[in-house]
Amino acid sequence: MFNLSKYIKVEGDKTIWSIVILLLISSLLIVYSVEGLVSVKSHFRNIFLGFIAMYAVHKLKFKYFSKLSVVGYAISIVLLITVLLFGIEINGAKRWVSLYGMSFQPSDFAKVMVIIFLSRQISKYRDDIKDWKGFIWHLLAPLGIICLMILPSNFSTAALVFVNGFVLMIFGKIHYKFLLTIVAASLFGVGTIYFSGKYIPAFQDLVPRSVTWVSRIDGFLYPSEDHNKNEGHQLNESKVAIKNGGFLGKGPGKGIQRHFLFAGSSDFVYALTIEQYGIIFGGILPMLLYLLFYYRSIIISQRTESVFGSLMVAGLSFTFLFQAAINMAVNVGLFPVTGQTLPLISKGGTSIIFTCIAMGVILSVSRNSEDREYGKA
Repeated sequence: MFNLSKYIKVEGDKTIWSIVILLLISSLLIVYSVEGLVSVKSHFRNIFLGFIAMYAVHKLKFKYFSKLSVVGYAISIVLLITVLLFGIEINGAKRWVSLYGMSFQPSDFAKVMVIIFLSRQISKYRDDIKDWKGFIWHLLAPLGIICLMILPSNFSTAALVFVNGFVLMIFGKIHYKFLLTIVAASLFGVGTIYFSGKYIPAFQDLVPRSVTWVSRIDGFLYPSEDHNKNEGHQLNESKVAIKNGGFLGKGPGKGIQRHFLFAGSSDFVYALTIEQYGIIFGGILPMLLYLLFYYRSIIISQRTESVFGSLMVAGLSFTFLFQAAINMAVNVGLFPVTGQTLPLISKGGTSIIFTCIAMGVILSVSRNSEDREYGKA
């Protein structure tokens, strides 16, 4: 009898493998119940490609990601410039580029690459980032460039990438004086963008998306006022879905809110999951899986001898958990609408592929945790 295990050998942390596979299978079932067979076919293709990519990446020794991250970072910049100049505009935002007939968001690729690249920078130049010149050149500038290029079309993703990079610096034990300065500058920057987007027409013309950002923030802070009717309607429908689900749910495919929620298989998939499977299996169980994934990742990070490998795992796993937390918070009304998907569950196109690649990196570190090389380029 043909023995597949002779040719396909899965290595690395078995708990993470199990969680990823369980989430991907859940994603197929949920997308099928929300959008039907036609949509789930393309989703299955992306999951299949993502799984293959994850398997291939986890077979590599993680030290090679150091040099690859330099190339990946450069490619990220090229793709982000491309999307700014020639990107496909959908719903008023240029976030997509088309490559060989496949559309994807370069920001999905960039947010993975920048974490790996910054992990390399911290591990390789840790003796050079003790002063402002070294800190700005090796860390702040690479992170800031990516965020500024994402910002015009996608404020939430730019902010997400920035927070991920900032947390990675905390993991890397960067001096607190740099971190406090970043916090102060970030608060000033966000306040300036909000004020400009609300009161300065010239800025609104220069950055048209700023009007949407201000509207979403105002709609969240002042729900009684006539702000952001679309997102307010979406949030109300999301809450109805959660209420309909109760503890055990209405059953797979029996939810009715999928007919009223825009982006129900992506941005608001968490609410529809609860409606169908209930708070216990659709709400609490995914949350526990994400937390278990993060717990296992932190163990891997602590056991890894390499600073580079340890930082990669810590940074990528936090990115994964933080995005999941934001999506869940939006669905239950604790956070303004952001457009962030639920990792490995939402129908996100090629974003699933890039997320799987990040999982492959973590698994690669878990199977080579004794490697002490910092992965210097």
